[in-house]
Amino acid sequence: MSLPSNVDVVIVGAGPSGLACALALAHRKVPFVIVDALSEGHNGSRAALLQANALEALEAVHPSLASELVAAGTPSVELHTVDIYERQLFKVQMSANAPYTRYPFSLLIAQHDIERLMRTYLSRGGNDVQWKKRVTDVKETDEGRYELAFESGEKVKARYVVAADGSKSTIRTFANIRFLDPTTNAPAEPSPDDPSFVVADVLFASPLPPNIPRDTLRMMITPEGVILTAPLKINHSTPSDTTSSNVSPDGNLFRLYLAVPTTPPSRPDAAYLQGIINARGPGSHLKDTPEGKEKGVTVPKIERVLDSGRYRTRPALAERYVTKSQSGAHILLVGDAAHKHGPAGGQGMNLGICDGCAAADAIARENPSALNARRAIAAKVIAMVENMTDVERGGSGWVPWFRVGLLRLAFRVPFVNSLIAWQISGLVYVRPKGQAKA
Repeated sequence: MSLPSNVDVVIVGAGPSGLACALALAHRKVPFVIVDALSEGHNGSRAALLQANALEALEAVHPSLASELVAAGTPSVELHTVDIYERQLFKVQMSANAPYTRYPFSLLIAQHDIERLMRTYLSRGGNDVQWKKRVTDVKETDEGRYELAFESGEKVKARYVVAADGSKSTIRTFANIRFLDPTTNAPAEPSPDDPSFVVADVLFASPLPPNIPRDTLRMMITPEGVILTAPLKINHSTPSDTTSSNVSPDGNLFRLYLAVPTTPPSRPDAAYLQGIINARGPGSHLKDTPEGKEKGVTVPKIERVLDSGRYRTRPALAERYVTKSQSGAHILLVGDAAHKHGPAGGQGMNLGICDGCAAADAIARENPSALNARRAIAAKVIAMVENMTDVERGGSGWVPWFRVGLLRLAFRVPFVNSLIAWQISGLVYVRPKGQAKA
């Protein structure tokens, strides 16, 4: 499909933030096109957690979309944190938000399932992602528009360009917007000291050991770093390796997040992942205790790796979210093009979806600078994630021991626990705690 020569809005990037912006613009009947350099949507290991804030934002655009997302995922009403012997350290009661939202949980759902449903709703409205459209240049014009040139030779002029093209954003680079360290405001540059972690979608063999929860996200804090297990439903868009092998919908599909002290392989295989689990994962230390032997605890065995990857995390925040040309055109940043941080708390995708909806609202109201309010929210989210990451790093000695002990005491206080649940939900950035959605 060819691109139009002129349009009000071009959204560059068809991940969750770009799709959210597209859905919200369609809801407001603002003309747009959405493009992506990929040949199709991805189906690999990325985000796997939706919070109430993002679900409410999508509900405002398409109520049935939010309902379908919940049906496709696993609501986790608690978030558990345990030690290497699987003794409970603390848990967050997301259910404490029940009086104030329809979504008093963290929804465990793979990003590719979220994107699939978002594209379905977008298509129902007569709008489709245009794939294989790579931006090669962006120029200002004297017509109140930016001109985007594509690898295909096509050119499009638009009043608004929404950069939803990830942390290595082409659009942000063309706009000369720097990524800054949110604490020091110095340029955010990669460092060998940046924490490394592995993300993998795996099938565990049956029967699943009794110590692996099937309805709850669980973090194990170990001296070498966090081991996180998140149970996922097998939907028809789950990576092709499952569907082609006739995997049962009741299969033991889990998303793993594994902190690693050294640089891991680029595509960790089953042997590498199993080695980490055997050493410090679920069952590794509990199985040899009297309690573990009584319950029949074992280490889960990886039957198959569906997808895996390695990542380094360094917090960064775009120095501005909105750029205006001399003739009055605008570039707006959303999602990972605007901010990045580690996976703790499952905040990144939620922040991006809300960015996308906010960008659409700002464009529809002809007030693009309103999107700048999202930068302050991102700074608060990054600060929260960095605090969580400090806990997840684990370590030995009195400092991590004291940190976890302090949290353990704090989370026992119902009021404190509910405050944390409200913050993790993202609703803290929408309305005061204790206030239900209007």
